[in-house]
Amino acid sequence: MSAVIKTTTPFVVQTVLLSALSELGYEPVLITELNLNQYRQRGGLLVGDILTNRNDYWGRQYFRKVNHTFLLNHDSDEIHAQIISKQYTSKNYKPVASFLQELENEYAVQYQINLKHLAAIEREKLEEERVARVETTRRKVIAEAKAKGYLVKEKYVNGNIQLVCTRSV
Repeated sequence: MSAVIKTTTPFVVQTVLLSALSELGYEPVLITELNLNQYRQRGGLLVGDILTNRNDYWGRQYFRKVNHTFLLNHDSDEIHAQIISKQYTSKNYKPVASFLQELENEYAVQYQINLKHLAAIEREKLEEERVARVETTRRKVIAEAKAKGYLVKEKYVNGNIQLVCTRSV
């Protein structure tokens, strides 16, 4: 038997999916070349898969990136389904549809957090570029003034740089 369960939000950003799974307590493990041999199960895993602590007949449920979207691979019967974790042994297994709905909600929250983080990084980058431009302009003006024989003094007025040029006689 098979089932198709779709979410309205595609899971496309790996870091956001990992943080959403972590936040919900599903202990995600990103499969890399270093740990690929450590995790073996039916169907095989590939580098880039994200394992969860949800277990079913086929082994641990995992997300695999297919066409730029992470899809959950699982046994649709859910007969032998359970949460395998030392830390979350009291956590009840949720059916896949409920799990994906819960994950979708948390993914949206984590996505907003990620957007705020990216915006903060962009603001920092723009501020660094602005400071570099101001410093370049300051140096250029001072060099031109000195080349023309002016004595240059810097003042800081209301957070701005003011250059006072005086000609030495």
